[in-house]
Order: sequence, then C-alpha cells, then structure tokens
Amino acid sequence: MIRLLPKEITNTIMLFKKQVIFHLISALLCTVLISSHINSVAGTEVAATGHVEIAFSPNEGSEDLVIKAIDSSRTEVRVLAYSFTSAPITQALLRAKKRGAKVMLVVDQKSNINEDRSSKSQAALSALANAGCEVRTISAYPIHHDKTIIIDQETVETGSFNFSQAAAHRNSENVIVHWNNPKLAHVYLEHFERNYKLSKPFTPR
Repeated sequence: MIRLLPKEITNTIMLFKKQVIFHLISALLCTVLISSHINSVAGTEVAATGHVEIAFSPNEGSEDLVIKAIDSSRTEVRVLAYSFTSAPITQALLRAKKRGAKVMLVVDQKSNINEDRSSKSQAALSALANAGCEVRTISAYPIHHDKTIIIDQETVETGSFNFSQAAAHRNSENVIVHWNNPKLAHVYLEHFERNYKLSKPFTPR
C-alpha cells in the first residue's frame, strides 16, 4: 500500500482540480463553438406574402406553371439549373428576352456540358446565349442541384422540377411558385449571386 505524504496529497488534489477545470473549460468552449455553428447554418425566416401556386408531374401542369412564371416577367429572369434541356422553357426565356427582360442563367457544368451526350443542353443554352441572354456554367460543387427561377426580384419558382422533358412528362416532380414575395426573392437573389460569382461564361456553338 502506497502512503502519500501531506505535501504529495496536496499536490495530487491540486493536479486533480486543474484537470477538472481544464475539462470544464474545454466542454464550455465546445458548447459555444457548436452553438455558433448551429446559428450560422440556421435557415432564414421570410414572412409569407403574396400567394402560392403549385403543380406536379408527370403531365399535371408543372412545365406549364414554370412557363407561366417566366411569361409574367417584365424586367428580369434569373435561372439556377441542374439539367436544362426543355425546348418549351427555352422558348419562354427567349420570349422574355425579346420583351426586353434581362435573362441570366447559371447551370451545372457536368450535367449540361461534360455529360451532354444528346447535345440538347448545349443546343438550348446556345440558343439563349446567341439571343443575348447571359449563360454561365458552374463546376464549384459536385452537383449544382438548384432548380429555381427568380422573376422581377419579387417572384420565385422552385421545387424538384428539372427543366427537362423527362421532368415534365415522365418523372414525379413538383413546382411551387411564390408570387409577389420580394423578401423571399431577395434571399434567393443572394444565393444566385453566390453561385454566379463561382461560375464562368458559357461559349455557344
């Protein structure tokens, strides 16, 4: 049996206290850091204004609702896309451009360029770019999976719907349009600007 002298007992107690204090401080710092991280990635609350319109696929109005939203534009249409091959949606964007609206697209590089075996994506994007729309591609993420359109800085179209024939006529998809909600549009515009800065100009055929 080991017997500790009074001085050794005191040193042992002091060491134990220091270790306890160290672990308590470490735990407190971890809690603060975790709390800070949770706050930094929390969602953004936006008041509900205007009205909402929804549609589904296949063949339950999704593509028509996307086109309706684009056709409502007066000054500006900004598109974030993963897959972009839809001829009807391309035509709607061309009509918007012809009316004088500024049309901007940021689309996934891999899906629309690198793996565009049918050439439908490049044909659609080239038609838009050659008409004066600003078309850019992004490869900063493994997948640029956004499917969103911001219209006149006040209306947002989003949902699972890719801008493709398959999304309109074969897949189970949803489209939701938040009409006349400028605050929501502002949040999405910030997201658009982030991805725009990470993108590069598309070279049309």
